[in-house]
Amino acid sequence: MLVTNHPIEYRAAPYGRITTIPKGTPVIPATNLPDRDKYWSEPWDGMDQSAESWFRNYGFLIDGSHVELA
Repeated sequence: MLVTNHPIEYRAAPYGRITTIPKGTPVIPATNLPDRDKYWSEPWDGMDQSAESWFRNYGFLIDGSHVELA
């Protein structure tokens, strides 16, 4: 299983800070993008309403350098 290797403060222009994705959050490969080193976050326990809304509408794209095998 692939997971985040540290907490990630997720920001998006022009909105600024969206949420912090916790360490150990499961991720899946972003197969819908040409860059093979990108991942989509799965939902995590304790997501607030704002993070849940962002997740449903846009998703949390994560660079491969923030991912490890659990």
